[in-house]
Amino acid sequence: MTVERPNDVMEWFESVPHLFAEQEWEVCERIGQSSLSHCHCPWGGRLLRLTLSDIRVQNADTTKLLLRPETRATYETRSSVWGCMELIEQLAPGDVIVRQPASWGLLQLASLVFGKDEVSGAGLSEVSVPIVSRQTLCRAWPTNEDTTLMFSTNQCDPADALLTCRPQTTDQVGLVGIFAVSAEKFDQWMSTHHALWIDTALRAATQFLNRPGITELRALDANMYTVLSIHSCKRGPPLLPLAPGSTEPASVTIKTDERSQLGAWSHIPLGPDGKFRLVNFVKQFVANLGMSLKAYASLDGQRLVHYQCAVRRDEWERIREEFLEAFLVQKRAYRRANGGSCAPCFAVDAEPRFAPDDRRVEVASQIRCSQQQPVQHRTVVRRTFIELADDDSTEDEFVIIRERSNRRAKTFPTRWPPSSDSE
Repeated sequence: MTVERPNDVMEWFESVPHLFAEQEWEVCERIGQSSLSHCHCPWGGRLLRLTLSDIRVQNADTTKLLLRPETRATYETRSSVWGCMELIEQLAPGDVIVRQPASWGLLQLASLVFGKDEVSGAGLSEVSVPIVSRQTLCRAWPTNEDTTLMFSTNQCDPADALLTCRPQTTDQVGLVGIFAVSAEKFDQWMSTHHALWIDTALRAATQFLNRPGITELRALDANMYTVLSIHSCKRGPPLLPLAPGSTEPASVTIKTDERSQLGAWSHIPLGPDGKFRLVNFVKQFVANLGMSLKAYASLDGQRLVHYQCAVRRDEWERIREEFLEAFLVQKRAYRRANGGSCAPCFAVDAEPRFAPDDRRVEVASQIRCSQQQPVQHRTVVRRTFIELADDDSTEDEFVIIRERSNRRAKTFPTRWPPSSDSE
């Protein structure tokens, strides 16, 4: 049964729980601990899995080697051979739509992952054209040490890919690249030199993770967002300032400076689940002050708790002072409306806390189960012996084996040689 193309990282693992297992995959080439294999793709075509091992990295946290795509789009130089990325739309921290040069054809997604110049070593490079793709980074997945980056494009030839970085030692990592290709592209790929493909990918991955300027990019990536948090809301959610010219009745008014427009305040409506959401409060609070700020409920593929949100640091610094001054006035209005001396407190650069995710737990459990299952070998019984068939044995070979196993043992020749006494 054909399933829909995955829309997020979780759907990849739900559709193909054996992504990192050995069963279901047919190995085409193995060099050391690196390998190239393929299996059926549930949404059509084939899945190619490129497993690269023992990639050495310099002066870096191996759990955070992969950068958010928006970091690359914002800061990576236009002269980079890894492809200049243009940010088209940001959906969430680590989830963007970008345009970048990449080769069409079989290595299209490999170009998006590793860069258009390095993958040409396999002899399949084609004309480079700008490709619009969605790229989504998910940290701490599928294990707490891994980072997974999803690629998808709908341009001309829809395609999907997944890249997972898995720490092996303090200075070595493994990369697993999984590419969904059409049956036609798979046939083209089967005609290539697989050992050369693995060698090219190993060189490309090593250079990609150690390219010039990557240390500075990782520092910028680590500081790209700040997490805002609110606490001490013991008498209800914080209040919103009424926007200038608003006809909404004020819940509470306070005396302020004549030039201030922060004298009237209202309650924020709760979400459909009856919970206060800081992400909605921050966006509305800023908008009522006549400014703009994009706030997000998730960070790198994980949903934050309801009293936290993430914002771009550069955008936050632009409105920070005015926001915090208005929030101090909000405290006065809050005490006026609810009585007592307690009022909500606002924190910047808070440690992110992630909400429980039942779906994430369930899929992680399925992945662990699939990896723990032993590899199933095809067996052939020959009287008192059991033979394990190689993965690349053909059906014809099994027919021969079955025929041989069905033969009776010979205890005497069917024709005796003529004796020297016969006439």
